[in-house]
Amino acid sequence: MSSTKSMRMNVKMNEQEVDDVAFLTGEAMAGNKRVLYERDRIAVCSQKRALILALFVFFTLFLIALIIAFATPLSGCSLHDIPPFDGTGYPEMADSDKFLLPTGEEYPWRDSRLLPFVKPLRYTISIHPNLTTLDVTGWVVIHFIVEKETSFIIIHARNMKIMEKWVREGVDQWSLDPEKVQNISRLLEYKPFQQWYIEFSDGSCLYPGKNYSLGIRFQTRISQELEGFYLSSYTTAKGEKRLLATTHFEPTYARSAFPCFDEPQFKATFKMIITRNQNHKSLFNMPIKKIETVYYGYNVELWRDEFEESVAMSTYLVAFVVCDYESISNKTLKLIEVSIHTPPGLLNQATFALHAAVNLMDFYDEFFGIPYPLPKQDLIAIPDFGAGAMENWGLITYRETSILYDSIESSSAAHQWVAVVVAHELAHQWFGNLVTMIWWNDLWLNEGFASFAEYVGVDHIRPEWKMMEQFVLEKTQPALALDALSSSHPISVSVQDPKSIESIFDTISYSKGAAILRMLESVIGEETLRRGLTEYLNKHKFQNANTDDLWNALSQSTNGSIEVKTIMDSWTLQMGFPLVKVRLENRTVKVKQERFILQPFAANRSEEMEPLKDSSWHIPLTYITALQPSTMSVKWINTTEESDLPISLRADWIKFNVNQTGFYRVQYEKSMWDSLINVLITNHNVFSPTDRANLIDDAFTLSKAGIINATIPLEMSKYLKKETEYVPWATALEHFRSWTKILYEKPAHRLLIAFMLELLDPIYKNIGWSDSGTHLTRLLRGDVLAAIIHCDNKEAIREARNRFTSWIEKNVRVPPNLREVVYSADTSMPVWTGIASDLRT
Repeated sequence: MSSTKSMRMNVKMNEQEVDDVAFLTGEAMAGNKRVLYERDRIAVCSQKRALILALFVFFTLFLIALIIAFATPLSGCSLHDIPPFDGTGYPEMADSDKFLLPTGEEYPWRDSRLLPFVKPLRYTISIHPNLTTLDVTGWVVIHFIVEKETSFIIIHARNMKIMEKWVREGVDQWSLDPEKVQNISRLLEYKPFQQWYIEFSDGSCLYPGKNYSLGIRFQTRISQELEGFYLSSYTTAKGEKRLLATTHFEPTYARSAFPCFDEPQFKATFKMIITRNQNHKSLFNMPIKKIETVYYGYNVELWRDEFEESVAMSTYLVAFVVCDYESISNKTLKLIEVSIHTPPGLLNQATFALHAAVNLMDFYDEFFGIPYPLPKQDLIAIPDFGAGAMENWGLITYRETSILYDSIESSSAAHQWVAVVVAHELAHQWFGNLVTMIWWNDLWLNEGFASFAEYVGVDHIRPEWKMMEQFVLEKTQPALALDALSSSHPISVSVQDPKSIESIFDTISYSKGAAILRMLESVIGEETLRRGLTEYLNKHKFQNANTDDLWNALSQSTNGSIEVKTIMDSWTLQMGFPLVKVRLENRTVKVKQERFILQPFAANRSEEMEPLKDSSWHIPLTYITALQPSTMSVKWINTTEESDLPISLRADWIKFNVNQTGFYRVQYEKSMWDSLINVLITNHNVFSPTDRANLIDDAFTLSKAGIINATIPLEMSKYLKKETEYVPWATALEHFRSWTKILYEKPAHRLLIAFMLELLDPIYKNIGWSDSGTHLTRLLRGDVLAAIIHCDNKEAIREARNRFTSWIEKNVRVPPNLREVVYSADTSMPVWTGIASDLRT
């Protein structure tokens, strides 16, 4: 890495840059103060008078000392601002000896959270990464204010060496006025909290109503983990390995790249400066403002990219990349430039993502009622990426499989995955970036909504994919399966330290959050939901908000007709979900709720349920009947007491939880199950595909829990001989897979396989092996073929073997939607045995 000295020798610096060097090194503050007073003459007095004067001075000083020692100051600041440890932060740190530093000093701050009254306004960051040595040098200037008088501040920094630091009054970072400099008496690092404690000298304080600047020059390293500012690489078509450096800061890794206030509520603007090799380019959340050549040397040329200042955002949304990628671009209807960046040679696989991104940006502009606030939107493929993607504002990072799609070599599932992930991250640009949660306990507010909006968005650009039908398959059903366990957790949970924060990035936050928002939309309506979202985003844009702020906005959008907070708190603040029990009595339909917990075949099920019997939810119980199969009705139930429904018993059947929009399960009494099964057998199209999937899902799950007899889901499954839709079949096959595992090596396993073969035979013959048809047909074909081969259908296995042999021996291409089935059909074939042997050696 080129030294700073050589850079200075080869660059003509302007006045501001000269000040920058002095500002960072502190050289301008090394001068001596002028003497303010000089003695002109010597005072002469008698010995007696001198003794009296000396005694007077002594007693005066003694009195002043007493006052200082015991009197309570009327103003000023001291360490009294430090609160006692209240158990928040890291629980294991409760003992005071846990706060002892290697030096023997005790760390004064006992909370993993930062001071709430010290608020950053603007960051200016300069970094120079060396992708060969992995060294990073940089500096940061943070402009901030305090809302409370304080003698110390706390920032986040991790795995970095602080070379120089200062705090001064004012936002002019180039000021050299020593009178405005705050003298720092202590700088303490506490690694468990990833904090730096900066304390000022006695009598030196920061006051409300003033602006301050914190300057730090630091050294760190490019990480080789998939977090912070880290190293990645790709291999060219010629086999050459090339390096790039990228970022992933969510939830708490920005502090690994530069000192900062690394909590989501501390929004600020960011101005970025990156020094790089001439063979690379750099990307940031904002467009480049200026490029300068800063160093010429033998085979080395360094360029400095200065970017436009960002809008106010949280640190976890900051992103920058140094790479040698290629890009393609297009513009939205509002002329926002959207670009996809990929390693050389892969741009042909980025066209679908670019087309989808542009269309989704236009849709979300309209859906949220607020224009996208940045001048550009970059999407970049990262070879080594831990998450599927990250919604950095204006610079979204993606795993390659989440953004690249090859129309010849990618499967239909991969095609859909790219669209869904692109939609998810773009939805975050409004919901999560424009308005951000105050703290991570409301993570679900970001992820749950984006997980809901991704399906709404893709459904708009690809209506033939029927994404809102697939929603129950991909979101609702997996969330119900996980939330039925006693080990689940509420959507909104209290978290403090980085480890506990990362633990809540799970199905509950994402999928259950999405499912309850869809449930709410089904009750208040799409237009009312959108109106409330627009109000929420407009009111809190470029700021932070919590769950209650969203509920209040949605309540207002209903004109106060629905208390959204009261309803939704029952779904976000407690774990689990209800089982609605339905029965008939004296020509009346009676319903009752209790918490559903999956404890299959447990002898102590009643004991497990006892502590949970008082759990209740505000349930929008939707239903259709034989008399009005196309008209949905809603009945709200919010207690554990049994209640009556106004339903005419002239109806032959009643189906609850229409289209599985509700996040609950329904247990019918036996006669009601029989009525529903009869409808499925005689004319299953009376119910929508999602209603059919819902009935299958509830019946199999309740049987697994030991609540209903297994004959109910088995009798219901017989209708599948006539089923041709993807979502009901995918739901059923998932449950059958579970049953085959449970019954494996038991006598009933053979009977189950024979039953499945009987159900699968009609759809297998109908769907065949040709990789053709609609998107959903292709998805269905993969599931059906995998299932029938699993059930040992000889014809299907023979066909898979033939296709595999033709691929190996004659290089006959296997279509991407059939590859998983063909490759896994029979691993006992000689070629697979050889491959396995090669792998072992």
